[in-house]
Amino acid sequence: MFTNHLSTQKKLFIMFLIVALLPLLTLGMIAYEQSSKVVNGKLSNYNHFAGEKIKTQLDQTLGDMYYGASTIKQYVSDSTSINLKHQVPQTYSDFKIVNNLERLMQAHKKSNIRGIYLITSSGYYYGDYDFKLDQFKKLAIWKKAIVSGDTEIGIYTPTHYKNNNPHKVIGLIVPLKFSYGVLNNSYLLIETDVDDLFNLMKLLENDLHSRIAIHSETGELLYKTKSSEKDRKDDIVWTQDTRTNNWDIEIRIPRDEFFQSSRVIFKIITIGVWIAFILALILSYLFSNQFTNRILKLKFAIDEVSKGIFDTKIVEQTKDEIGRLSTHFNRMVDKIKQLMEEVKEKEATKREAEMKAVHYQINPHLLFNTLNTIQWKARIDGNEEIGKMLFHLTKVLEGNLNFTIELVPIKEELESIQHYFIIQEQRYGPNFTFQLEMEDRLQNGLIPRMTLQPMLENIFFHAFEDGKGEIVLEMKETDQYFQMNLTDNGKGMPVEKLQALFRRPDGKARRGGIGLHNVKQKFYIHFGKEFLIQADSVLGKGSTISISWPKRWVGEHDCKKAN
Repeated sequence: MFTNHLSTQKKLFIMFLIVALLPLLTLGMIAYEQSSKVVNGKLSNYNHFAGEKIKTQLDQTLGDMYYGASTIKQYVSDSTSINLKHQVPQTYSDFKIVNNLERLMQAHKKSNIRGIYLITSSGYYYGDYDFKLDQFKKLAIWKKAIVSGDTEIGIYTPTHYKNNNPHKVIGLIVPLKFSYGVLNNSYLLIETDVDDLFNLMKLLENDLHSRIAIHSETGELLYKTKSSEKDRKDDIVWTQDTRTNNWDIEIRIPRDEFFQSSRVIFKIITIGVWIAFILALILSYLFSNQFTNRILKLKFAIDEVSKGIFDTKIVEQTKDEIGRLSTHFNRMVDKIKQLMEEVKEKEATKREAEMKAVHYQINPHLLFNTLNTIQWKARIDGNEEIGKMLFHLTKVLEGNLNFTIELVPIKEELESIQHYFIIQEQRYGPNFTFQLEMEDRLQNGLIPRMTLQPMLENIFFHAFEDGKGEIVLEMKETDQYFQMNLTDNGKGMPVEKLQALFRRPDGKARRGGIGLHNVKQKFYIHFGKEFLIQADSVLGKGSTISISWPKRWVGEHDCKKAN
């Protein structure tokens, strides 16, 4: 992968950035979708509600107008209810009939109906006196009604009132065709103020740049918003039909205007995402830089240690994985320093042993030849006891004069001390006993050369008087260690001597003491600090020397194999 060529800091930076941006972008998209859905839904509901309200008001207005026209038409068509003799009232009966007619018209004049008038064919009218008939007759709706002779309805701007002209009205002209009276071939005019309705429409037109069109049942355009924009196929359109006369109400909004709120939301979310992206960049860099700096400190410390500078330490205050790794690194360096010191100490001990071996070495051939000559001389003279003692002395010296530092089988060590016991028996007589407690399989375990003889020599020299006593050697094993216990029932030793038993004797020390120190040094050379040697003693009852060391077997390590 391409990331294999990137540094750890860049990998962490990219990873942190991805982890930060994925949820951010996902939440941004979800927020945009949900917000747009809510806003567009509310906008759509608002337009639908506005269209419903326009339709309802039109239905109510037209219903009131048609109902009033129907009632008045029915009243004036009844010759028993109204029978004007003169166009202009001249008699009491005429005034009474006109008064009843105008009361009827006033009764159907609701709050939003601007006026109700009866216009005769001669040009006289009945109704409020603020009506300017000559101005009204200039309107297209009147001319159309005269030409068609049918009921006409339309939306227009009135200019025929002496005062309080509404902005828009809906006018309904109903022809009254009777064969009697002055009202024959007259017209009923009802005009309703629809300024409130048009204010609502104007609100839609201004706020949402809507274009509203109202068509009659026949398709005639009754009203259309003044706009330079043309209708497009992608416009958002709502349509409603009135129940009263099936007028078609169309509300059209340009697509760009309808989704303007969504675009604003998108811009805001985009700006927020960019700000969050920049913050994520900064935080990702700072975090990855801090993280990698700690790793680089660890790498620098490792490089220093690899160069042999073991005083390197990492100061880490955190308790996270890197902090624990730094703690383990410091422990490792301390352990390496400790092991280096041990190796130096072991090497120094080896060099010291080798130098001593060279210093005290005698010519083995000369010594063995001399002893062999004495042995043969004793045989010739018939002194077999001296010859036998010289033979066993030679076997003991073969081990003592071998200055190599090596591990030997326990079996070989046991064979060596048998010769030593024979010499001591020749010296002291059969005054001591030796008991061995060991399984046969332990004979192939490894032990440093010349370990047992110095310990036995210490018993005969310090513990026994005239060689009298009992010696018990116990060999056993655990899962990982050999354990040896050498016990005597001699005179024991005081605490101060017990504490200095394995220390290096100073130059003023009497004969003895160096043997047990050398035994400890041999185990240290081979096993470092993985062995344990200790002594226990009770005055008048005896002493015990115990040694534990790691298990090693013949064939697994370089050693001198038993014959």
